[in-house]
Amino acid sequence: MKGYLFGVLLLVALGAFAQKKKKNQEDYEPLDVTELSAGDLLKAEAMIIDAQRELILENYYKALELYKAALEITPDDPVISFKIAEILTKNGDNSGALLYATKAAELEPSNKYYLLLSAEIHKSLSNYKEATKIYQRMIDTVEGTDEYLFDLAILYQFQGEDQKALDTYNRAEQVFGMNEIVLREKQKIYLKNKDFDGLIADWDRLIQENPGEDRYTIELVEFMISRQLLTEARERLSDIHNSRQKDLLLSQIALSEGNVTEALELVKSTMKATDVDYAAKLQMLNRLLQSAISSEDFDMIMSLAEILADQYTSTYEVQAYTGDVMYQLENREKALKYYLNAVSIDPANYETWQNILSIEANLNQYDSVIVHAEKALEYFPNQAPLYYFGGTGYLINKEFKRSIQLLEEGKKYATNNELKTIFYGQMGDAYNSLKQYDKSYDSYEQALKAKPDNDHVLNNYSYFLSLRNEQMDKALTMSSRLVELHPDNPTYLDTHGWVLYTLEKYDEALVYLRKAANLQEDGTVIEHYGDVLFKLGKVDEAVEQWKRASLLNDASKNIEKKIAERKIFE
Repeated sequence: MKGYLFGVLLLVALGAFAQKKKKNQEDYEPLDVTELSAGDLLKAEAMIIDAQRELILENYYKALELYKAALEITPDDPVISFKIAEILTKNGDNSGALLYATKAAELEPSNKYYLLLSAEIHKSLSNYKEATKIYQRMIDTVEGTDEYLFDLAILYQFQGEDQKALDTYNRAEQVFGMNEIVLREKQKIYLKNKDFDGLIADWDRLIQENPGEDRYTIELVEFMISRQLLTEARERLSDIHNSRQKDLLLSQIALSEGNVTEALELVKSTMKATDVDYAAKLQMLNRLLQSAISSEDFDMIMSLAEILADQYTSTYEVQAYTGDVMYQLENREKALKYYLNAVSIDPANYETWQNILSIEANLNQYDSVIVHAEKALEYFPNQAPLYYFGGTGYLINKEFKRSIQLLEEGKKYATNNELKTIFYGQMGDAYNSLKQYDKSYDSYEQALKAKPDNDHVLNNYSYFLSLRNEQMDKALTMSSRLVELHPDNPTYLDTHGWVLYTLEKYDEALVYLRKAANLQEDGTVIEHYGDVLFKLGKVDEAVEQWKRASLLNDASKNIEKKIAERKIFE
C-alpha cells in the first residue's frame, strides 16, 4: 500500500515539475527570482527519482538526504515534505517528522494522506487534542473520509470525552449502519457512566437488526442478571429460541434470587445438552459452586461436573475445571483423575501439573510424583517447584543421588528465599542420607540463611547433630527455637527432648519427651520417652513405654532386646 502511495505522490511531484518546466520552456517571461530555472527543476527531479530508488532499497538515510536537498530547491512542494515526514517517522523521529507533516498538510489541506500522517504523529507524541482537531477537520472538509469517524470516536473516548465519542459513533452508524464492534465500544462508555438505559436501548437495536441471533439476547439477559435487573431479564427470555439456553439463564436468575436448589434442578438438563456451548456450562457451574451451602448441593455440583467431563472428554478446559471442582471439594482422587485427563489433552499448562504433583505428594504416591515431575519438566524446564517435587520424590524413595541432581538443578531457578530454603533443606536431608555430612551441614546453613525459622531444617539439622553428638550447643539453640515456635508439635518436642537427652540433661528432657509421647502414637517418640525414664532410674516405667513403642512403627531394631533385658544398648 505504501509503495503504491509513494509512486502516486512521485508522479504528482514530477507532474508539478513538468508543468513548471513547460512554462519555462514555452512561455518566455523575464526571469523572476522566485521562479526556478530549468536546471534547478531537472536537478530536483533527478534527486526525487534517486530518493525513490533509495527508498525501494530501504536506504532511508540516503533517501532522506536526497529529499531534503530537493526541498531546498522547491521548499513549497508538499509531496517532498510528506516523504521526509514518512521517513523520519519510520526512523522513530516523530518530533522531527511533525514539522514536515504539518507543512505538507498546510500546503495541501484537502489531502487526506497528509492530514492522516500529521494526526498519527500527534498521537504518537501524546498530542491527542491536536490529533482530534485534524481528524475532525478532515472529516468535515475532505470528501470520502467518513470511515475515520471511528478513529475520531476512539480519540474522544481515550480523552474521556464520552458524550462526544457517543455522538461520533452515532454519526458513523448513520453512515455505515449498526456495527457490533462499535456497539462494544459504546457499551464501555455506557457502563462507565452507569447509563444502563442507553446500553439496553442500543442492545435492542442490535437484536432487532439480527432477529435470528439468540446470542445478542442471551448477552443482554446475562447483563441484566449481573445488574440484578431480574424482572427485566425474565421478560426477555421469551425472545430466546434455544430452550436449553433459556433454562440455563433461568437457573442464573434463580441463583441470583438465592434459590440454589432450584438453580441446580434447572441446570441438570442443560449440562447434557449439545446445543449449549461448554463455556456457558462451566460459567454456570462455577457460580453454583460459589453459592452452594449444603453437602447435597456440593454432591450435585460434583455430579454435574462429571456429566460435563464425560460429554467433553477431549476438551482441556472441561477436564481441568472438573479437576478444580473435585480438588476444591476435597475429593483428591477424582481431582487427580481429571487433572491427568487434562494434561493428556494439553500438557502445556503449568498450574495443572502443579496440582497433580501436590495431590500425589499429599497421597504419598511418590512413584507417580517422580514420573509426572519429570514429564512436566519437559514442558517447563525453568519452574523451580517441579524440581522440588521431583527431588523430594526421589528423596522419599531413597534415590538420593538423583534427588540431589534435581534439587541442584532446580535451585538455580529458585528466585526467592522461600523457595531457596526448601531446596537447601531437602538437599541437606539427601546429603545426610548419603553420609556426606559436611555437604549436609552446608546445605542446612544455606537454608537457614534464606529463612532462619525454617522449622523443617531446625528440626532435622538439630536432630542429626544430636545423633552424632556434634556441635551440641548449636543443636540446642536450634531445637530450643523450634519448640518456642511450635510448642505443641510432638515431632519437634521429641527432637528438643532428644538434644537435651544427648546433653545428659535428663530432667529437662523428660518434660519434652513425656509431652511428645502423650501427643503422638509414634514408635520412635515413645521409645525416646522410655529411654529418658531409664536414665532417671525409672526402669519399670521405661520398660512399659518400650512395650508400648514395640507395638508401633518406627521403634528401633533393639526394642525387643531392651524390653527383654530391661536396659539401654548405646
